[in-house]
Amino acid sequence: SEYQEWMINVLNEMYRIIKPDGSIFFNHKGRRHKNKLHLPTDFISKSKLNVYQLIIWNRLSSPNIRKDVLLPCTEHIYWLTKSKPKVFKNNLPKEFHSEVWSINPERNTNHPAPFPQRLVENCILLTTEENDLVLDPYLGSGTTAIVSKKLNRRFIGIEIDKKYMEMTKNLLDINYVRIVE
Repeated sequence: SEYQEWMINVLNEMYRIIKPDGSIFFNHKGRRHKNKLHLPTDFISKSKLNVYQLIIWNRLSSPNIRKDVLLPCTEHIYWLTKSKPKVFKNNLPKEFHSEVWSINPERNTNHPAPFPQRLVENCILLTTEENDLVLDPYLGSGTTAIVSKKLNRRFIGIEIDKKYMEMTKNLLDINYVRIVE
């Protein structure tokens, strides 16, 4: 319940700062607790955001950590909005015009769960134009920043782990990373 309250607060802060036609792509797996699956919709529905669409990321593979459940090779990407978002569906390759995106996971030893660039690129191309601002409140290995720069979008990344901030700074060869304590 503490985690869910924290996530509701984060989602409501994102609601506060996005434009009326803005979009949030929230990737979150279901979590198991006491032999019960808890889906993110349990807490997303308590936020101010609307679920505009659910995108299924077919990872095509996954480590089999638990022997008592089926192999989890999909993740949900919740497309969240305030109201009707800007949409540029024709910017996506045809194979991504459905709500199931088959994309191999990224293999990166510097971060435990990096997103593939294609996944992030789809979200950015679908809902932004050049020079639009992209925010990633969980920057991690910097994929959103890298793709934003490649697609001529401005970006802000937030990350609590200094190691990952430095990694992103070095990958992008930028010097305007500000670390706030």
